[in-house]
Amino acid sequence: MNVAVYMGAHYGKNPHFREAADELGVWLAKNGHCLVYGAGSVGLMGEVARAVLDNGGEVIGITP
Repeated sequence: MNVAVYMGAHYGKNPHFREAADELGVWLAKNGHCLVYGAGSVGLMGEVARAVLDNGGEVIGITP
């Protein structure tokens, strides 16, 4: 399944957001889902994408 995720290009003030983004990326990869996101490499967007890729998952980045 493709899962679209929209997140910020910053981490924000709460460190739990970064942890949650990482956990989401791991979960997506381990369960065979493809991440579709805004193609950012920084902040929460980059965090979730790296977690997917680091765990052998597929990522599709879309830039307008």
